[in-house]
Amino acid sequence: MANNIDTAIKVKAVALDFDGVITNLDIDWNAAIRQASSIVGHDIKSLITFYENNFGTPIFQKVSTEMEKIELDALRKAQASPFIGEFLQKLSEKQVEVYIVSMQSFNVIKKFLEQHGLTGYFKGIIAREKCPSKKAQVECISKETRSSLNQILLVDDSKRNISNCKELGLVCFYFQRKQSSKETREAWNKILNLLGAT
Repeated sequence: MANNIDTAIKVKAVALDFDGVITNLDIDWNAAIRQASSIVGHDIKSLITFYENNFGTPIFQKVSTEMEKIELDALRKAQASPFIGEFLQKLSEKQVEVYIVSMQSFNVIKKFLEQHGLTGYFKGIIAREKCPSKKAQVECISKETRSSLNQILLVDDSKRNISNCKELGLVCFYFQRKQSSKETREAWNKILNLLGAT
């Protein structure tokens, strides 16, 4: 997927996805969806769609709590993406605000950052409990930073999220979930070049 990068745009905030960018959680999502379906009493095709449609309801909270248990279990083996510490340090030196936007739970993300010494690099964590979609999450960043949407760079491994957020005018970078350490470093460097933070 091509990245819609416009170097003429001054990016004021970077929004990083969690699972697929900052780390890769080893979760059997088909099994997780079956578990969520048993909780609600009917088949769920997509957890993302379920969260969007049921945000703020008791059944949302019930499913979210059970999914958090699965996510927390996956943290035991989760490693930070190669070279992400160097990447975040360079953004910090350039005083670029960095957020996490994720459909994982806040507690899962917070625990991971603490375990890997990355907490201080992030201005905020916007998880599913606060906003039920990637669109809503980046709109939240826009409000918090008083930036227009085209001043936010989204880094995500989901083509769906990239497509949806491009519609809002965001600068987007498609991050390959499965790539070599060398390719990951090259991806971070491409983002840094875009931001003028090399």
